[in-house]
Amino acid sequence: MSDTQSPKREQGRPKVHNFDYEQITRLGELMCSRREIAHVLGCNVSTIKRDPKAIEAIETGFSLGKIKLRRAMMRNACENMNAAVQIFLSKNLLGMSDQGLLDGADTQPLPWNEAPQKEDDATDETTTTDSQ
Repeated sequence: MSDTQSPKREQGRPKVHNFDYEQITRLGELMCSRREIAHVLGCNVSTIKRDPKAIEAIETGFSLGKIKLRRAMMRNACENMNAAVQIFLSKNLLGMSDQGLLDGADTQPLPWNEAPQKEDDATDETTTTDSQ
């Protein structure tokens, strides 16, 4: 090799990225897409897909983000008494609908028992001495 020749260039893929997995988890927590995460990290999406630790960090971030969202929704529904969020959660978590419960034997109406009232039970507030 003479002095005028340039040194041999590396060919192929660049060496392994050293990812900041905590940053990836934080981005996943914000529900960033894999494409957005790759853009922030300065790599291709396929590079992230090949790194099992990065995939695990993204999944952990997604789970943490869902937990934060669920906690905020529950706080908004229960502490702030937001009726819209209460309705949403009751439909999604409790299986309720505008037509009643959706699943299983709970869809049957409650039995109606029309037992005759006793005459000595005069605690009915609708009957007063003024209305007689």
